[in-house]
Amino acid sequence: MHAPEPSDYAAFSTSALINPFEFDTNVTPGTRHHALLNTNEIPEGSEIPFILSVVSETDSRLASLDDAISKLRAQLEPLEKARASLLSYRTQNNAILSPLRKMPPELLGEIFSWTLPSFSDELDRRQSNLAESPWVLTHVSSSWRAVAHSTPSLWSRVLVNYDASASSSPYPLSLVEAQIQRSQKLMIHFRGCEEADSQPQIMMFRLLSQYSSRWEELGVRLTPQLAPLLADLRDRVPSLKRLWIDWTSPESQTAAQPVDCFQTAGSLVDVGMYNEFHYIPVSLPLHQLTRYEIDAPWDKHVSFLTLATNLVEVRIDVDFVGDSSNAWAYGTVELLHLRRLYVSDPRVLGCLQLPVLEELALRIVEEDIVVQTLESFVSRSACPLRSFCLEISPSDVPTMVEILQKLSTITQLIIMILYLSDTDRMNTLLSTLTVSKFAEGTAVAPQLSSLIIGYEDDNCVDCVVYFEMVKSRWRAQNCALKSATLLTKGPCLDPDTFRGLHELRDEGLDFFLVEGADARTQMIRWTCSTPWTVIT
Repeated sequence: MHAPEPSDYAAFSTSALINPFEFDTNVTPGTRHHALLNTNEIPEGSEIPFILSVVSETDSRLASLDDAISKLRAQLEPLEKARASLLSYRTQNNAILSPLRKMPPELLGEIFSWTLPSFSDELDRRQSNLAESPWVLTHVSSSWRAVAHSTPSLWSRVLVNYDASASSSPYPLSLVEAQIQRSQKLMIHFRGCEEADSQPQIMMFRLLSQYSSRWEELGVRLTPQLAPLLADLRDRVPSLKRLWIDWTSPESQTAAQPVDCFQTAGSLVDVGMYNEFHYIPVSLPLHQLTRYEIDAPWDKHVSFLTLATNLVEVRIDVDFVGDSSNAWAYGTVELLHLRRLYVSDPRVLGCLQLPVLEELALRIVEEDIVVQTLESFVSRSACPLRSFCLEISPSDVPTMVEILQKLSTITQLIIMILYLSDTDRMNTLLSTLTVSKFAEGTAVAPQLSSLIIGYEDDNCVDCVVYFEMVKSRWRAQNCALKSATLLTKGPCLDPDTFRGLHELRDEGLDFFLVEGADARTQMIRWTCSTPWTVIT
């Protein structure tokens, strides 16, 4: 090893710091020092003084380097501060040239609207949050604040949640008033809670009711204390287009009076009522409705459907009915404009004639009557049924196959799996839809061009079986598959399956993987439910 001369220390300079390897630390191969450095040999006693001198000399040089570094850092710190200040100054000046300054307020307002949280995200949050849109937009700059304040659509949705599980107090009255002042049309979503103090809830609902003439949408979960307040809305909701009502408990619903305050709502076209515990009579402007979803006895549905002749979409949940055949003895109801329908009981189809029905969603409850009832309904209605959604469990596979074999007009199949307790049966369902390369002519429903499968519980699809099913239908010559969609609560595809499905996309298949809240929204849509209800 080269031993530096004492003069090397005096000549120590910035150049040495910039290139610290200027000092020769190479040890000549073949020397004893080289051997000690590259092996675990024990040094001889006579060699120790030399090694100690090398360590001491190195320590001295390290101290010199540390001192030079410290001095340079002291010089660098003000330079860095000066640079940061100058960079900030440049950024400010560049901002003067920003295209955002030239952007018309109307366009900026449209961009702002895309920052609003989704309804499901806002409901999950269970509290007001001034750090999110639209409130946060008012704290960026005076111009943004002016645009945000002058864009009423940003402030239209008012969601107040008194759920007992909320982590903080709900929307303060002062903020609600400020929001209402900036809005024009109002979409009110109010979730009452019996466990929470009723007085603040009553005060909030009364405040909102002062502006009921501007309501276009109302979704409310009622407590016994809130339900009587509905009466004050009579003749005061001229702009209301969409309505959803449910109750918090059996007590709140049993004590509820018939709902008749919306009979004169001249703009109302979309109604939903969730009678989980007890049917509540409701009076509605049925002749103007284009959509409704209500759970009620079948005789009540008949009275609604007979008068609601302009319906385009209906979700019929038949509850509070026994097995008596008299429950269905109300003749046939014909709806000339109905295009989308969900029924919770297939027996409903035996009482309907729908000549223009295009999309049908059905829950299988009694397998022995489903196929016959459905086939008779389609024949009687002579409708152009093209989309069929089934809410099923894996045990319903044989019924599903028989339905598909009977209804050859169906080109879109949506399967909503209610629960997945038996993986083998679920694999049987997927295998049933798989096309064997040795028997392509026996494929189930080869006319299907769109196949959508959704899982409503936390379990998920067998990746390998699902992929083989999609691949077989996509590549089979006699199958019409063009798109496949998988809806799940969370991530479920392994990397190999994901890669394989992307290869099919590269071949031209429209494949979509939808997860989380977006998946839930799509599943709700296929069963003719309202995605903006207050039910969770």
